Amino acid sequence: MQSVCRVAVSAANYAFDRLYDYDIPEELRGKVQPGVRVIVPFGKGSRTCEAIVVRMGCDPKAEYARKSICRVLDAEPVMDAHLLRLAAHLCSTLFCTFYDCARAMLPAGLWFRRVERYTLAEEIPEAQRAQLAQEYPALSVFTRRKRTATAKEIAKKCSELPAEQLDALCTRGVLTFSSEFDRRVSDKTVTMYGLAMPDDEAMRLAERGRSPVRMEVVSALMHEGALSRHDLQYLSGASNEVLRAMVKKGMLCQWEEEAFRLPEQEELPPRQDFVLSPQQQAAYDGMEPLLLSGHPEAALLFGVTGSGKTQVYLRLIERTLREGRSAIVLVPEIGLTPQLIRKFMAQFGEITAVLHSALSVGERYDSWKRIRSGAARVIVGTRSAVFAPARNLGLLILDEEQDDAYKSENNPRYHARDVAKYRAMQENALVVFGSATPSIETFYGAEIGKYPMFLLRERYAGTQLPEVTIADMRGLIRQGYTGAVGPVLRQAIDTCLAQGHQCILFLNRRGAARQVVCTACGWTPQCPSCSVSMTYHSVNHRLVCHYCGHTEPLPRVCPSCGCTHLKTDGIGTQRLEQELHELFPETSVLRMDADTTATKGAHAKLLAQVADGKADILLGTQMVTKGLDFDNVTLVGIIDADQALFAQDYRARERTFSLLTQVVGRAGRRGIQGHAVIQTYSPENPVILNAARQDYERFYEEEIEMRRALQCPPAAQIVVLTASAERERDVLEALVAVKARLESLMAGQFADFCYPVLGPAPAAVVRVQNRYRYHLSIRCPEGRRRRELIGGVLREFAANSKFRPVTLYADINPMQV
Repeated sequence: MQSVCRVAVSAANYAFDRLYDYDIPEELRGKVQPGVRVIVPFGKGSRTCEAIVVRMGCDPKAEYARKSICRVLDAEPVMDAHLLRLAAHLCSTLFCTFYDCARAMLPAGLWFRRVERYTLAEEIPEAQRAQLAQEYPALSVFTRRKRTATAKEIAKKCSELPAEQLDALCTRGVLTFSSEFDRRVSDKTVTMYGLAMPDDEAMRLAERGRSPVRMEVVSALMHEGALSRHDLQYLSGASNEVLRAMVKKGMLCQWEEEAFRLPEQEELPPRQDFVLSPQQQAAYDGMEPLLLSGHPEAALLFGVTGSGKTQVYLRLIERTLREGRSAIVLVPEIGLTPQLIRKFMAQFGEITAVLHSALSVGERYDSWKRIRSGAARVIVGTRSAVFAPARNLGLLILDEEQDDAYKSENNPRYHARDVAKYRAMQENALVVFGSATPSIETFYGAEIGKYPMFLLRERYAGTQLPEVTIADMRGLIRQGYTGAVGPVLRQAIDTCLAQGHQCILFLNRRGAARQVVCTACGWTPQCPSCSVSMTYHSVNHRLVCHYCGHTEPLPRVCPSCGCTHLKTDGIGTQRLEQELHELFPETSVLRMDADTTATKGAHAKLLAQVADGKADILLGTQMVTKGLDFDNVTLVGIIDADQALFAQDYRARERTFSLLTQVVGRAGRRGIQGHAVIQTYSPENPVILNAARQDYERFYEEEIEMRRALQCPPAAQIVVLTASAERERDVLEALVAVKARLESLMAGQFADFCYPVLGPAPAAVVRVQNRYRYHLSIRCPEGRRRRELIGGVLREFAANSKFRPVTLYADINPMQV
């Protein structure tokens, strides 16, 4: 049995992140194994912190004296060998610590937190405590019954933690201090009851006591075997006192049983047997051999909107389950999960688990446990569900794989597409990328033969693609049209509503107005923490920063010149909702954006109202562009198609084309041909024209040529080094030093890996939450030399005390540059 293990420590930053060797005490041997979390002393002060065991054994070259593990936190591993290898891979390629990767993979409810407690000494009587409390107010937290309090409770009572008082009381022996690690969420259990003796004997005892309630208890348990307290009381009418008395007399046995917190689910539709169309069947027949090959495989399912990609997913999952393997299905937006979950739950029942951020911490934790135990074999979720501990993983599906939401903006800055590929390689699984508008990188991979592409060129059941009208908005103001809804779209909405149909309107800007402007001096309200203008929200008459969340009331007069005429410029979803109520007063309008979906279950409720016909118009941001499937929606309107088209970002054209194509595809999905209206000030722009024609191949041909000319992904990879600090000068000085160091290394030690370093350049929004942000960018290929160069420079930077106020991180192929 091994007496030494190697662990990744939570307290290690990137400068000294590596595996550390620890001795395993005799009493803990057998409990320590790869994948369990432990408490270890770390650093010069030997402060206790969490660590995760990565492997057994030690580094023979290590020159430091080993310390010993203090405590084992898990009874069984929380990460298996596959996930440990994945964490090591992400750590080396994304330039972050091993523990950052482990934390991203595990649910929040599993993590421990340090809890500091103070206990009043037993020999201190209440009178003495009350007397001491006059000199040490911290003692007022304790009472005759409450002898222990946490540091958090004391700080709340005293406005802040009185550290000096507590230290003095501990020195005098009045208080004792303890520091422990408690898990954030405990396992949920239910009290169960069963008969502790043979059925006939239990019934005779109940009858002898002439208690109808006890006889009902025994009768219920005779039929059911075991029941929870809630169910037993419901069936028998027994009180807690009756059950306790029956346990005391030996008639019943009582125990605790683990229960899972499951998300609330509406009544599910009955399971349906569906028949694949010839194109769907051809796509399935092409992917089935890949699924069964026993080797890592990938495929692109490229189908027009409404072509029935979900049916192909369901058939692939059914085949995966028959092979005894598990499947993970990823969607980019929480808003897409309600409809998808209903389909998957109806098809696969209780073996389906859900993982996304709208669930409570306890629900996510319990879903994770069900997946790890093998009770759930079909996992549906957003980006982080790619790390689900599925047993015998056989299939990974990324629906709407082109979406930016699959890229994490926090450490570790992974892309779910890359993680899915690695997991497929590890576990000999099939990964399917599904989209009507694949990312340029994914389509390029299929074009050069990295993986096969399967096409669905027709809508399911023969429904035609929507008829698209490009509405030219130029010059309408001179004709007297000042609203957001132009005459073409207004007429289309009138026709749609008159026919008893529903419509979806897309505007990718929430709030009432983009900004407020003083008509006298041109003043606009700026966020005090960010270098952006604040957006006006009419619901609460406040200005809101959409970057940091700062909010303040709309001033009645201009703070610069005192003018009372403040004009709102631009339009958001709140203003558009008001305009729709004015134009169509008898119409029911639902707004779906970050403001209306902030509460738990709001997505599902709004979508259910649309599905039930309780809303005539669904107005929303990106949430309404993908995955929604409503029978009665025949019209789609895009309010401001040019909004993101001219952004200073190499992905702006792709992002605009994808959004327009996806939202147009929401119309006319059940027999009736739909209609879409694209309002634009650039009606001749090729991106707008290609989106109107739903012509992805032509758009791709034009876009890939531009990417090659600009040396942007997939033609080349981009590494962006971003620095942030509270002082702009510190950021610029740090990046100048980093650039000089990179160029020096590439002129010498890395002469075989020499690429231009561009910058420092400001980020798209220079200041966010009072921190300035600038970056360097390098167009260079992936490989060992890149990892060594960038990783080495980041470690040098982190170890340099001169740059302590500055944070520096690397991002590979970011969504925005």
